[in-house]
Amino acid sequence: MRPRAASAPLLALCLAAVAACGIDDTGPARVGAPASGLRRSPGRPAATVHVYFSSPLGLERVSRLDNRPNTLQAAMNQLVAGPDQAERARGLVSLIPPGTPAPTAITPQPSTADVHLPPGWTANRAALHQLVCTAADAAATTHGTKPQDTRVRLHRPEGGEPTTEECPTP
Repeated sequence: MRPRAASAPLLALCLAAVAACGIDDTGPARVGAPASGLRRSPGRPAATVHVYFSSPLGLERVSRLDNRPNTLQAAMNQLVAGPDQAERARGLVSLIPPGTPAPTAITPQPSTADVHLPPGWTANRAALHQLVCTAADAAATTHGTKPQDTRVRLHRPEGGEPTTEECPTP
């Protein structure tokens, strides 16, 4: 018997088994409301803040819920807290030294974030990128603009003119 001729009955048997699987065509059925994302506690509005951590591929944005009214300050607080256990398991790290106090931050106008670094802030350039991208994202969220269009002014504790930074493309 030729191989092709032997496979024809086997193929017919497989097709018959699939066609006779016992599931009738019933059409669509209503089953409830669609999925709605993260659940919020009743009576406590939560905002989503985005924080940037470092990974082997560069900066990576993560989303977190926070109940504080100032999204920009909440993002600064979340940033210095560092990655949680699940984020660390994904290879994310913070280059901001542990125990560093959170900078204070405000958005005086659209597309601008003023970040006041606390005394003793000793972060390298990569850590500043985390800070600047987190601030730019939070300010943009507050004003409905784009993070890449947001200027971040860094105010150092020793005074002087603030330096203006932009988030490098993550």
